[in-house]
Amino acid sequence: MNPEQVKFSSSAVEATSAESELVIFRSELTSYNPGSNKFVRINLAVADKSWIDFSDSCLSLKFTNRSHDTASASTSETAVKTQLSNLIKSITILNSQGEQVEYINNYNLISNIIDDYTMGSNHKVGVEQILAGGSNDGDPNNASEVAGANSTSEADGSSLTMVDRLMTGTTSGQYLLPLGYLIGQAPSIILELCDPAECLKINTAANTVAAYAVSEVQIRAKQIRFNSAFNANFEATLASAGDMGVNYITESFLHNQASLNSGISGQQTVPFSVNPRSAKYILACMRLEANVANRDKFSLGCRSSCALGEYSFEISGKMYPSQPIQVSNTNYAQAYSNLLDCLGQIGNLNHNTLITKGTTRTLFYSNTQGTDQKFVAGLVLEDFNSATNPSTYSGANLSTVGQMSFRPKIDTALSGAYRVDFFTSIDMSLHITADGRMFSVR
Repeated sequence: MNPEQVKFSSSAVEATSAESELVIFRSELTSYNPGSNKFVRINLAVADKSWIDFSDSCLSLKFTNRSHDTASASTSETAVKTQLSNLIKSITILNSQGEQVEYINNYNLISNIIDDYTMGSNHKVGVEQILAGGSNDGDPNNASEVAGANSTSEADGSSLTMVDRLMTGTTSGQYLLPLGYLIGQAPSIILELCDPAECLKINTAANTVAAYAVSEVQIRAKQIRFNSAFNANFEATLASAGDMGVNYITESFLHNQASLNSGISGQQTVPFSVNPRSAKYILACMRLEANVANRDKFSLGCRSSCALGEYSFEISGKMYPSQPIQVSNTNYAQAYSNLLDCLGQIGNLNHNTLITKGTTRTLFYSNTQGTDQKFVAGLVLEDFNSATNPSTYSGANLSTVGQMSFRPKIDTALSGAYRVDFFTSIDMSLHITADGRMFSVR
């Protein structure tokens, strides 16, 4: 007797035939550095009527440490610690008409945050450290050093090839992307390289200058070609879809920036504005302004709590959550669980992260301003009003909301100015039309 789940048919449906090949998209220039040519352009020259599968795609580049000691040549003093994502200040996706489809500012900061709260230590110590560089446990100080130039002026030191995924909605790999149906020039991915003082931690600060270059930049992905019958059917689908075309729902990030002034304490109101149609969650990250561009600090891997004891957000005159989230050195579980809820992990009790209770540079929260930590304030917005708004996919519709506010209550007067970075996770709709256009709705 055959098991019930085994089905047979005398009229089997024939599968759609397709060909798959690995393609390599290379940067326009052979070498880049943040001092002169910091925008790395990679054109996605896709074959006609081909689709791109970004699910297994990766970005690879050769990192060369060009840091030097102006007083005396030293390869050890100019050694640096970093990882691939740290080098990318922003990512821009352009369509075949050169129009912006997606833009993520401060990509390196949000990438560090997502890694800390979604990646397990076993994965970090193995796959991630080998491919993308960086530390083996979330503490950026445990990254392997790349030796600098044995010179008193900028010159090539040691090199390291790094590989990583791109964390964008366009390259998420949730679906095949029909880039071969676009009309015009090749769509492009543009990477903006970060200032070396922000993305590199140099071994010795005195008399040293942080510098680097990248070369051999390329993106590898699978190119898929279907048969003529499938192509004709898809073209008919595009034609019937009209001006809006077919669309794919994916996730991206919008960035805002504000500041907290030195000397302030107590309840604060930090205004910012973002107006997506579907906002899933908001993250607020605080860093001492003096540390952001300090080559002696891990400004991307380590953050600050600004000694806040509670926080909330204000949207359209209403406080979210309904009661402020309390946080202290002995009461941080609520703030931590709220952040995991933002990232969709609260239901997975066995989820592993890179956050610790009290280990240096990996602890979640400390009320002491100068302590390196991973603290990020989060607010879940998903499903606030999607049921009553047809243009919203899963989150809160902020398209008609004006100014919003982050409201931290600071326990101790700030010893310096702090930068506040806001990242709003959004549902992005990516559209492909019959006339060969690609655009996004956010």
